[in-house]
Amino acid sequence: MKRYILALLCIVAVASCSKVGNYSVYSHKYPVYYTCNTAISPFNQITSLGRFVSVRMKNIELEVTDADGNKSVHQLSETDMRSFSFGLGGLIIGTPSLNNDNVSVYAFDLACPICDKAKHRLTFNYLGIAKCSNCNSTWNLNNNGFIQNSTVKEARPLYRYPVSIYNNYITVRN
Repeated sequence: MKRYILALLCIVAVASCSKVGNYSVYSHKYPVYYTCNTAISPFNQITSLGRFVSVRMKNIELEVTDADGNKSVHQLSETDMRSFSFGLGGLIIGTPSLNNDNVSVYAFDLACPICDKAKHRLTFNYLGIAKCSNCNSTWNLNNNGFIQNSTVKEARPLYRYPVSIYNNYITVRN
């Protein structure tokens, strides 16, 4: 009898663990590859606590916007246009103010994960709150991109992408 109970408990444990394995902190839904030098303005804001910038391709130019709304446009070479991928709507890159290790840089997709369309880009403020003007949901960039407020039943965190840092270069790639 003890063997049957033990076998039943093992089956239940294995079955419950198999459903948890599909979650990942990072998104692989949309391809991302982007590198920038943080020693050059406006990318130098990325490594300051609580500062984020959005990066997206607009025609043949790279448009970088900070939380204050300051825009900077950079001409892309033909090679850069072919090699860079910006996820669904672009990228939000920065260092959260709730950063405990002083080296973490986060990258999120600029498109709303609820609307899931490139045309529904997020805006964000200096407090690190991102908002979708279409569904009116908000996320906290300083708290892993978790949902802060939404009336949508299927709300989810922002799409987050892995970031690596080498010298002054930051690479976002999935």
